[in-house]
Amino acid sequence: MHSQVTIAAERPLDGVMTMSTIHQGDDRMPTLNSLAFRVANMEAMIAFYSQAFGIQFREVDTYGIRSQFGELDGMTFKFVPIRDDADFKTFPIHQPGFQVENVEEVVRLAILHGGRQEGQTLRREGSIQAAVRDPDGNTIELYSNPL
Repeated sequence: MHSQVTIAAERPLDGVMTMSTIHQGDDRMPTLNSLAFRVANMEAMIAFYSQAFGIQFREVDTYGIRSQFGELDGMTFKFVPIRDDADFKTFPIHQPGFQVENVEEVVRLAILHGGRQEGQTLRREGSIQAAVRDPDGNTIELYSNPL
């Protein structure tokens, strides 16, 4: 038996509504289909995620807030603007991981758009790993395919 459950929740600190869909079935694990970021530097964030990962964003009205949504392999990235400095201080940092073709190029793009590299680039067993901070300071893990 397969089922799809959509969960809507309002965050208590800022009132932003979030929705996630979980697919359940006898032969599948639950899957996550969206990731929301509170964004202080919308233009730089869109430029970085578009150039580094090929995500095309579109404007979406999220309960009166002009947000940007984009898709990557079935995952919806939701960029919701921070309304003031207080929003940013108490909101958690997110850390997605991406498998990319060229880790060094994504590191370069992060730096170009105001982010930075975290630690050193690692080369192990034919693959490359690195971590960057995006323009808003979120940590992103980067992995290459094994060579």
